[in-house]
Amino acid sequence: MPGRSVRMTEHHNKKLILLIISLAILLTGIIVLGVLSDRQEEKPEVKQQSSNSFLLDRREYNGKTYVERTGITSLLLMGVDRTDLSPVQTGYRAGGQADFLLLIVMDANEKKVNMLHINRDTMVDIVTLGILGKKVGTRSAQICLSHAYGANQLENGQNTMESVANLLEGIELNQFYSMLMSSMPELNDLLGGVTVVMPGDYPELDPAYVKGATIKMNGQQAYDFVHGRMDVGDKTNVDRMLRQRAYMDGVQKILTQKLQSGDTEFINAMYDKLGDSLTTNVTRGQMINEAVKAAKYAIQPVEQLEGSFSMGMDGHVEFHADQDWIVNWVLKTYFREEK
Repeated sequence: MPGRSVRMTEHHNKKLILLIISLAILLTGIIVLGVLSDRQEEKPEVKQQSSNSFLLDRREYNGKTYVERTGITSLLLMGVDRTDLSPVQTGYRAGGQADFLLLIVMDANEKKVNMLHINRDTMVDIVTLGILGKKVGTRSAQICLSHAYGANQLENGQNTMESVANLLEGIELNQFYSMLMSSMPELNDLLGGVTVVMPGDYPELDPAYVKGATIKMNGQQAYDFVHGRMDVGDKTNVDRMLRQRAYMDGVQKILTQKLQSGDTEFINAMYDKLGDSLTTNVTRGQMINEAVKAAKYAIQPVEQLEGSFSMGMDGHVEFHADQDWIVNWVLKTYFREEK
């Protein structure tokens, strides 16, 4: 099949924040939202293809023929581990790691939203930049590292989109939204505190954090809960992903209630408070359209990649996604079987 493209329409306007937050709220209730923090001219669309994708040459798989679904929009939400709020970076490898990655796929015809939570340790071919900011090639690395490369947060996000496309058989990603994880306390408190059902025992964070307990978190508690890894639980990113999804569930309940009641003032408050920590590549009009559609869609349970873990030669954990699982997920999400 033909390769899919990573679209990089760039409209920078800090005022997009309130709309971006609305969409992320409607879709997932997640903390990772986005908006541009500076202004740039729109650049021509850049086409990217996965070099090893079965989709490049044919529309057949295991003896079946597949047809591309229409009305699909893909959004990538990122939580970035970088404390500096400045949009200006020193060098081209200082963008921070994307510790949280959630792919949201909106299907306008089926009126549903599919979500894929991607482990930050997933190995994939990422684009690398030299010290002068030019592409110098690709290397196999943890997908979170793809966000480090770029002159600014916009380029970091686009580079991460390309890596996700490479991982998922060259699918097309339309939009991305990123937020610095260090802004979690402000976001949580703006929501009035988020209530979370504990997915496990976390006495390192609080003795009250026992499996099944219902805890209303303040800002610092929320940050520690979704960000902590090396000294929390079993110290793995898999465990942290469980906590992130539990937090998503709590946020979704709060914000769905606000939106259904017509309360939009909290969005303006988020815009004022979180502006410098948010980045996206979409326009205000796009954001409005997506929010209106998403409000009517059925949100499906969050899925995650299947695969295996190993220890890399550099001493870091590597997650190797099962290629057959990826192919089948892409087919069911982006294609339909031709009868």
